[in-house]
Amino acid sequence: MNKLYPILTQIKTSLEELEAILLEEVSQLGRACINPVSLQVLTDSKSKLLSAIQYYDELRRQQEQLSTVAAPYSGQVKLFHCWQQINEKVKSTKELNNKVESLLQDHMQKSAHRKKVVEHVDNTATLYGSAGESALGFTGHRYNISI
Repeated sequence: MNKLYPILTQIKTSLEELEAILLEEVSQLGRACINPVSLQVLTDSKSKLLSAIQYYDELRRQQEQLSTVAAPYSGQVKLFHCWQQINEKVKSTKELNNKVESLLQDHMQKSAHRKKVVEHVDNTATLYGSAGESALGFTGHRYNISI
């Protein structure tokens, strides 16, 4: 059990870092204009943290088997308290992740709508020249130059 507490602490710390990243992701996705580079950095960081959490959770399971204890560790006050904190962080990160998903869906719908608008622009739209006159379609001269 000496090894189990540091593993649980590491899981809790990683979940706290994940929560901070998700909060920043929600903040960025809540803006009208998204910075894709910044969002990609957050996504990469989130991916690394999730891999670390998965690794530590596997270590936790192995240590539980060796120690013949299991979560929620009701017999061990220190472990029980740490496990409760982990569960709270998991719940809050899940809520934040749902918020991120919702914001992403909103941005994807807006992008799809904008794409549809651009694709349906009439090719015979009126253009205005420098003198303010209107003309249909594109006007200009065509030159055939051969060298």
